[in-house]
Amino acid sequence: MYSGTHAMLVSVMCGLAAREVLNWPPEVEAMVCKAALTMNVGMTELQDRLAMQSEPVTAVQRKAIDEHPNRSVERLMAMGVTDAIWLQAVAQHHTQTPGPLRARAPAERLARLIQRADMFAARLAPRASRVPVAPAAAMQACYFDENRQIDEAGAALIKAVGIYQPGSFVRLATDEIGVVVKRGHNTATPRVAVLINRNGMPTIEPMVRDTSLRDYKVVASVPHREVRVQINLERLLPLTAVANSDRPW
Repeated sequence: MYSGTHAMLVSVMCGLAAREVLNWPPEVEAMVCKAALTMNVGMTELQDRLAMQSEPVTAVQRKAIDEHPNRSVERLMAMGVTDAIWLQAVAQHHTQTPGPLRARAPAERLARLIQRADMFAARLAPRASRVPVAPAAAMQACYFDENRQIDEAGAALIKAVGIYQPGSFVRLATDEIGVVVKRGHNTATPRVAVLINRNGMPTIEPMVRDTSLRDYKVVASVPHREVRVQINLERLLPLTAVANSDRPW
């Protein structure tokens, strides 16, 4: 179900950036989230298949990939979607045109934010044909535009989700390895739950570290494939809850 989970991730990222960084009105935030959720309805089955496919993309598959924005629009219209901005954002979500967001038409702003989030999330996702790109590399690809200038939409996404995104693994100054469970007060100080202690042994219970403290600062990202521990979501989810005073916004 890669297509569905990928769309949800992109939608959440766009919603966070729209609300917390770009200060878009609630109705615009809702629109970009809906457009992101539905951007790939024209190739859902193919996208799921490609995530499991180790062989190169075929010519037929490439044609379907190239045509999927328009097919997605057709499907949405068939299902009763009539909002022009929603449909245009889906149609243009693979358009790669650098430049500031304010100089774009409303649908083009949404499409650019979706395009950068789509690219960022895709690089972080494992595929049968490749391992995930390191978060820092994925972030850099999103942060800079086609002319190697800072991209406004990409920068907003990085500010919203942080350098170390929830769900990613990091190594601390203590030589402990943990998983990021929540964004911190700035992009480089996330809340981290330690899973492996400094001796390389799994912890019995995840221990939360304040990475804004020098002793516990994040020193590196750790690839998922190098963390061979079973993740217990039921134990991790309560650690994402923080008091309002601890929120980074």
